Amino acid sequence: MIIPMVCGDSGGSEQNRSDEVILCPVCQKEGNHVRNVTVRHLVKKELAGKAGQCDYRICMNEKCDVAYYSEDLSIIFEKEDLKVPLWYKEDASPRYACYCSRITEEDVIRAVREQKITEMNAIRKHYDPEAKCQCNVKNPTGKCCTNAFNSFIKKAPDGE
Repeated sequence: MIIPMVCGDSGGSEQNRSDEVILCPVCQKEGNHVRNVTVRHLVKKELAGKAGQCDYRICMNEKCDVAYYSEDLSIIFEKEDLKVPLWYKEDASPRYACYCSRITEEDVIRAVREQKITEMNAIRKHYDPEAKCQCNVKNPTGKCCTNAFNSFIKKAPDGE
């Protein structure tokens, strides 16, 4: 669902709001800053033009249907508006550990259990020898997948 308005029409100055606390308009949880370029790449093609030029927040609440909301709260993209699932949402399928190489939680668990590979870079090379980091446009947070990837490694049974 999109609430169509022009983001950034508040008439205020162009200031960096990345450290400002801006709550999700649906669940009232704090969202994390995400650059506009990330949102434009990950919303479905027919919605990309609605993203405007403003930056967004990503709702990290696993139970909330909101994916992104503009910092002025004029635009909301829900998880079904995205091309990829959000790995931390409770109904995500698949759960990507690495969006750049399309490595899933199951892939990580398999690498740990069957190949005894326990380091992120080694797992990435195992599945995608030519892996290139493009987290700014492929990972929904716009940041490196290291934390999520390592959390999947820790969850994996060691196979012993």
